[in-house]
Amino acid sequence: MAKFHAEPGLEQKLARLIAPQIHEIAKRVERQAKVFAPPTKKWITVADERVRPTHVAAHNQEVPDNLRFKVNSMKWDREHRGLGPLTYMKAPRDESSRAVANLKNCRCHAQRISDGISRNIRTLPPVVVGSTVTVKVIAEGEWVVPAEIGTVYPGNLEAKGTYYMARATAAVAAST
Repeated sequence: MAKFHAEPGLEQKLARLIAPQIHEIAKRVERQAKVFAPPTKKWITVADERVRPTHVAAHNQEVPDNLRFKVNSMKWDREHRGLGPLTYMKAPRDESSRAVANLKNCRCHAQRISDGISRNIRTLPPVVVGSTVTVKVIAEGEWVVPAEIGTVYPGNLEAKGTYYMARATAAVAAST
């Protein structure tokens, strides 16, 4: 009967050997996450003297497409519609926000930024410790977590998550 004796340090050598392949799998997850990541949108006013102060304050605010802008509520909406200090809007003139005064005669628009979240996704180099290889695909930035999992705003206004990182991981796992 033959016996096999592994060379000392073989597991560590194998880990170093497969690290590039694991890094490539992580890069595939990164590429797929960038496909699934939502765009962002930016609140844009017409920038003239007739723009209401609440919209001037919102000018250039950027949020993921699945989330809502935070716009200061108008006094009338606070007193007559029961809104709090902020109105949460999917876009300018969004009636689901329950605002009235903040919508009337609004001339603002939302500019779409296609790489809004995807520009924050990247893969770190592999780290080999002993026989373990670790590679991280990360998304960094103010909005990456709410874009992934969504949120609930006051008044039970919901923004569903896009689950772009979870979907990317599942897609790559299914194709491997």
